[in-house]
Amino acid sequence: MVLLGMGWVLLGLFLLSGTYYKKLTGASDAPFLSPIAWEDHLQVFKGAVSCSLSSEELQERKADLRKLVMSKVDRKEVQANAYVFYFKDDPELLKHLMEFVQKEKACCPFFKFDLSILPFEKGMALQISGSDEAIEMVKDMEASD
Repeated sequence: MVLLGMGWVLLGLFLLSGTYYKKLTGASDAPFLSPIAWEDHLQVFKGAVSCSLSSEELQERKADLRKLVMSKVDRKEVQANAYVFYFKDDPELLKHLMEFVQKEKACCPFFKFDLSILPFEKGMALQISGSDEAIEMVKDMEASD
């Protein structure tokens, strides 16, 4: 019963986010309660893209990331609003990837992370996606490598 109630609340928030987005963009021709696309949800958070780490903490995080994760990337795909990093099967690396995602969620909650364990021991994939501004942060991090 509680889960059903929470589902209705989430549905209501999703529909009302469309109204908020329409106010931001000036789109008044859409119905009052209309859902919006994922890309449009990202625009609701526009301007909220800032890391909570100090510059010293950020430099330490980048160094750890390069050493423990990025040095192990087999290949990378750049998509419209995402980067996908592929890795070989490695239990220790999986642990580092999970720790990385947990730490990033704490300081950069605007990123979306998808970690996949690929079938037939073909490795792992980590997708980092977000708004254009968030993806620029990933590009900047890569440029500093």
